[in-house]
Amino acid sequence: MFFLTPRYLKHAKLLHKGVTRFINYKRDVLPVAKLEEITTLRTSLEDAMRSKDRSRIDTLTTEINNTCERALPHAATSEIADNIEVFFVAIVIALGIRSYIAQPFKIPTGSMQPTLYGLVAEHTEEDPTPNIFARCRDWATGRSYFNVVANHTGVLRDREPLTEHSFLGFFAHCRLHFEDGETQWIWAPKAQLTTVRHNLGLFQYAGAAPKENPMYTPDNSRRYYEGSLAGKTITQGQLLARGTLDTGDHVLVNKFAYHFRRPVRGEVFVFTTNNISAIGVPEEQGSQHYIKRLAAVPGDELEVDSPLLKINGKVAEEAGFKRVMSGTENQPVNGYKGYGPAASVGGSYEHVRLRLDQYFAMGDNSYNSSDSRVWGAVPERNLVGPALFCYFPLGRNWGVIR
Repeated sequence: MFFLTPRYLKHAKLLHKGVTRFINYKRDVLPVAKLEEITTLRTSLEDAMRSKDRSRIDTLTTEINNTCERALPHAATSEIADNIEVFFVAIVIALGIRSYIAQPFKIPTGSMQPTLYGLVAEHTEEDPTPNIFARCRDWATGRSYFNVVANHTGVLRDREPLTEHSFLGFFAHCRLHFEDGETQWIWAPKAQLTTVRHNLGLFQYAGAAPKENPMYTPDNSRRYYEGSLAGKTITQGQLLARGTLDTGDHVLVNKFAYHFRRPVRGEVFVFTTNNISAIGVPEEQGSQHYIKRLAAVPGDELEVDSPLLKINGKVAEEAGFKRVMSGTENQPVNGYKGYGPAASVGGSYEHVRLRLDQYFAMGDNSYNSSDSRVWGAVPERNLVGPALFCYFPLGRNWGVIR
């Protein structure tokens, strides 16, 4: 009976079962010599079990284990291999979360100020860089410092002398390209080097002149230096950029919420720009993500009566709207200036009624926001989800987005 069988024979039977399974599972990848060696050892184990030779069984147990372990050297994983496997599993999980649950975004512009801040650059006459302790402190609040000096003498090339790059959609930075093939990095986004009002001084130091953007009114925030660097001569040691850069707020967006509930008027939400032709995003850039406040939902009638926003004939009652309407353009309250009208490509959006598949998006910084008043309503299929949380920087907007 099994319960009267000596322990060493029980272990031998389990070993025999295990080595048989190993042979069956690995037969197609085992070298012929190793397969024959393991089969011979299994036969010897069977003989020792029949004769109940305990010492022989102990010896064969060690030999079989060692032989099987060495038979497939690639099967034994190292710490590096284990870490690589864990790393890739983590990436897959992160991509799954990003695709279906929550996705991080960085606010690029000031259209939602002061609820959410975009990148803000300020040029300074003197080197603004403080000591290392102050820099570490300011990093947590999203501020970085620039004092960039040219490391090469040459002429900037005619075609795209300044290009922008990023890593996984973050850490935007630029490269200056010279005719002789040399390049220089500037660790700042292109927009903060090319707009007139908020910039780090690159184009001024290079002797460039501003260029009007015909899509917007002559507002300094919409005047660009784009294209005027070509052919400029740069001298080694020449100052290229100087000032401070406050990073845009980093937010998490709930990507599954709209699969289970309808969008709520007044919440901050994210949508894509495809199917909105008036936005004018170049086809080669693909769809962009915009973040605004949801001003009106399907069937709503919306009217801008500056500084008020009226929904279905009544002043908007949601908390987010009330904050925006608490101030005026001439008398802001905590940075809020109320709502202002804007002319669209096809007429006026001061008064509009939405179809059953349309949503109206507006920026809290109404007087400096390109939104549905300019390029029309957002189709339902463009919705991504509500903005949840501002996780960086650790400033006044950190926390739940309201």
